[in-house]
Amino acid sequence: MRILAIGDFHGKFPKKLKDKIKKENVDLIVGLGDYPDTSEMRNLNFKYWNEIGDKSLREIIGEKKYKELEKKAIKSQFKILKELTLFNKPIIAIYGNADSLNNEMKEFGLKGLEHQCKILNIKLFKTNFKKINNFILAGFSGYRGASAKGLTEIDKNKKIKASNKKWESRLKKIFSRLKNYNDVIFIGHDVPYNYFDKINNKQSPLNGKHIGDKYFTKYIKKYQPELFLCGHMHEYQGMKKLGKTKIVAIGPAFEGKAAIIEIDEKKKIDVRFIK
Repeated sequence: MRILAIGDFHGKFPKKLKDKIKKENVDLIVGLGDYPDTSEMRNLNFKYWNEIGDKSLREIIGEKKYKELEKKAIKSQFKILKELTLFNKPIIAIYGNADSLNNEMKEFGLKGLEHQCKILNIKLFKTNFKKINNFILAGFSGYRGASAKGLTEIDKNKKIKASNKKWESRLKKIFSRLKNYNDVIFIGHDVPYNYFDKINNKQSPLNGKHIGDKYFTKYIKKYQPELFLCGHMHEYQGMKKLGKTKIVAIGPAFEGKAAIIEIDEKKKIDVRFIK
């Protein structure tokens, strides 16, 4: 069994990467989120970082500009998903922080990620799992933003506390439904706290800080799945261990990076990186 783990396209799927993937002849593709081009939106978030909280970015830049950016994102998102289907392999996907969902797009009269995955026959895992070659592939969608992680001035907001409680409840739910954790490949968009999570981007207001998800660290330590596949942090590609769990940062697709997870008949796992 050969799995392609790929994510953080941000609207770009380099031809060299596609050519390398074709040579791998994978059996399954797993998308780790951040499919659309949201670079302009991200840059605006950085620009207005100190103002966001009292006002939303939408209020700051205006309705017309915000709608324009959302339309651009949803179009580029569909393009990337469609390109993944051209490999003619089964696809399981989760979503991250940049992806445009149905409920977010509804007010603009647009269809989001859930609809796009459905018409492209991509299985979207929000908090789901599936047996793959004697392993359980557990997909966990979503992302906790800087405020939810206590990295901004509004971290004590009641809505954020409720959101964090819901996030942990989802993690408890998926792990409680799993049994033999040595046979679990867990997939999330974000990295665990203190693993591949130090920002190295001078444009970011959080440059130099560790911004990984502490709940991921907590539950990986507790349950010790065999693998945890993650993306989000464009600075990193590699593997580290958290207890018995191998943390695999797959690297960003827009830079031509991904990972190959190969499982043999004896359940031995080999991780290789596409660079």
